[in-house]
Amino acid sequence: MRTINLSDPYMTVIIQQPKTKEEVKKILLGLKKCAEEDSDFVVYTQDTRKQIIIAGQGEQQLQGTIGRLRDEFGLEIDALKPQVLYKTSIQETVQSEGRYVRQTGGIHQYGHCWIELEPKSRDSGFEFINKIIDDYVIPDEYIPPVRSGIEEMMIRGIFGHFPVVDVKVTLFDGSFHSFDSKVMSFKIAASLAFRDGFKRANPVLLEPVMKVSMTTMKSQIPVYLEVLPSLRARNINFDSENGKSIITADIPLKEWLSFHEQCHELPVTNDHYSIEFGYYDVVPVHLYETIIQESNLEDAYYTDLFGWEKWGKENEERYLNDFVETFWEEGSRI
Repeated sequence: MRTINLSDPYMTVIIQQPKTKEEVKKILLGLKKCAEEDSDFVVYTQDTRKQIIIAGQGEQQLQGTIGRLRDEFGLEIDALKPQVLYKTSIQETVQSEGRYVRQTGGIHQYGHCWIELEPKSRDSGFEFINKIIDDYVIPDEYIPPVRSGIEEMMIRGIFGHFPVVDVKVTLFDGSFHSFDSKVMSFKIAASLAFRDGFKRANPVLLEPVMKVSMTTMKSQIPVYLEVLPSLRARNINFDSENGKSIITADIPLKEWLSFHEQCHELPVTNDHYSIEFGYYDVVPVHLYETIIQESNLEDAYYTDLFGWEKWGKENEERYLNDFVETFWEEGSRI
């Protein structure tokens, strides 16, 4: 799996159900070509609703990617309006155990690890520390699968399946079985440990906040004074330049998108706006339930566009075809 930068994307766009399996394949190959030139977006697939979801750095990048699929690759893309990409993180340090012991047919599986989850400062990314020194605790060959299991759980997310960011994870203990332990056993054990720890580490929901500048007439200031509180605006400042009034504020992206759609109903239609991404901030708790219920990433899975190459170039198309077949079948993955 390629290293994924979950800090950059802050919006998503949904590609509605493609018409054929061949179209699904062409979309994925087109996105892979785009990703070779611009790695700052992430792709998810949602089997049940047959959707492909792109998470990227704002509306311009997402529309540019959709435009390339249409123009360069000749695809008829039915895309919805871009939406907010929420994220999650933790606020407390906890220790968590993951144990995976199974017998499938005649195959035994054993994986066991202890990890510590610790919050990091905003936009500082993911950090993994391995404190296992002795092979008799966990052999070296199982350390990368532990990290991989944690990273995949962070990408897929737990609350609303929103990605998890800004967490330090330390592997400090565990055990193995000389015959039953396997790579997948430790990968699953680590993902179970992370999921359990995340839920106990006082998790928070994060939203993108935009830095907005609004240029208007002085007479329109009262309109904004009435509207800005409903937008949950903060850091509001007023200035003037060349006879115009300039209002700057930090506004959550969800509220800004709603306001921008409805501003034609206000007497500020001709005002000038400039907007850029600012930062992620904690969502008020009373909004959690609605946001999680409306998540467009629910039951969606991160799709590594380069994962099929790991089997070798000669086998890439076969594994891609298998993926498309699975995506096209009714029902969702286990």
